[in-house]
Amino acid sequence: MKKRVCMMLLALALVLGNAVSAFGETAQPELVGETAILMDMKTGEILMEKNAHEQRYPASTTKIMTAILALENLELDAQVTVDEKTPYEVEGSHIALEPGEVLTVDQLLRGMMVESANDCAMVLGKTIAGTTEDFARMMNEKAKELGALNTNFVNASGLHDPNHKTSAYDLAVMARYAMTNPAICDKFRELVTTYKAEIPVTNKKTEQRYLYNTNRLLYDTVNKVYVGNEKRICKYDGITGVKTGYTSNAGGCLVASAERNGSEFLCVTMKSTDMGRFADCISMLDWAFTNYRTVSPMSLGDAVGKVSVKRGSVKSVGAVVAENLYATIPMDSPESVVTTQVIMEKTVEAPVAKGQVVGKIQVYEDEQLVGEYSAVASEEIPRGGMLSIFGITDATAKKIYTDVGIAVLVILLLFWAYVVLKRRQIRRRKARRAERQKRIAEAKSQKEQTDEEYQRRAQWEKEYEKRYENRYK
Repeated sequence: MKKRVCMMLLALALVLGNAVSAFGETAQPELVGETAILMDMKTGEILMEKNAHEQRYPASTTKIMTAILALENLELDAQVTVDEKTPYEVEGSHIALEPGEVLTVDQLLRGMMVESANDCAMVLGKTIAGTTEDFARMMNEKAKELGALNTNFVNASGLHDPNHKTSAYDLAVMARYAMTNPAICDKFRELVTTYKAEIPVTNKKTEQRYLYNTNRLLYDTVNKVYVGNEKRICKYDGITGVKTGYTSNAGGCLVASAERNGSEFLCVTMKSTDMGRFADCISMLDWAFTNYRTVSPMSLGDAVGKVSVKRGSVKSVGAVVAENLYATIPMDSPESVVTTQVIMEKTVEAPVAKGQVVGKIQVYEDEQLVGEYSAVASEEIPRGGMLSIFGITDATAKKIYTDVGIAVLVILLLFWAYVVLKRRQIRRRKARRAERQKRIAEAKSQKEQTDEEYQRRAQWEKEYEKRYENRYK
């Protein structure tokens, strides 16, 4: 009896151990798809996976990459003329494009991403690269650039080809890029959440086309799937995309994402069934929202410190967070488990551009590094003037120049006043000397006149005496 009780307790412990983790995580869902992955859209952290790096046929999920390249290389309002061959080469889903028909890039994107039209994908690929083969090379180069590891595309639409393969992980990487890249994400998100769209009359079509999204998670409240033991409608609360795919060789494929309460999760299932793909993604998204949440310890533009600037117009530049910081934590963990560490450059040399990386912010969950983000200069710092070589800012240099200028001006004014005073003194001395010389000259002249008068009188007296003497002889 005691042995039976021990065995029962051991079995119960094993069941509970599989059902929950140390922090209370529920058991991962069973999936129909042969390969799958689930990640946090904002952090990129992988939360669960199933053969995520094994290659499978992607079917129309390929169009995620076609849309990325179209959004990055074409203007939405640009007009495209359908070539003579594509309408006759296309297989599978299409919107019956005709040779010579003129549509905009935006209309072709809607046809491709809403209706999943292969002819729209092929026309877009040829418009960008010239040929399907050249466009496939662009697709593979872009996939590699984004971090895809096991991808080889041979066409723009996902039509079956033995060499056209990718993995659940690679599809998640591509989809996350399209959903988060600021340059294209707004338009991409609009496309993948559009249930119904229209293409108006064209030069070849006299009737308006109506397009309907193939992603049942957006709208379907009629059809139901089993999620675990529960039968659920396909429409999913908070769905934000992304793209379906199905061929007989690929089976059911789906890239799906949903957002609730600030958390957004992305999942991929491949080689599932037509309805099993929707059940797979509902199961993974449910599991993610039950067990995890995304927190943001810092936001775009938050100040994180200052960095010294060498030869700059100022001594330092403020550093700010370049983007929102995120961390994925278990649902029952407090936000305090997430901490940050700011590591700044010791110094940067001017000129410094606004947005230039000047440091990094590391995000930790407990003591584990879970993310690294850039800290950037909050403003432009031009190169400083001559005095910046001594670490003197332009503002201080300006004050120095002003003070020196004022001092020089004062010295010049004092010198000018000294010169004027000296000149006045010289003029006065000259005037006094001239006056003195004049008086001397006048005195001399007067003396000379006096001496002459004296001589004249002496002579007269002499003559008078002489006449007087002669008179009385």
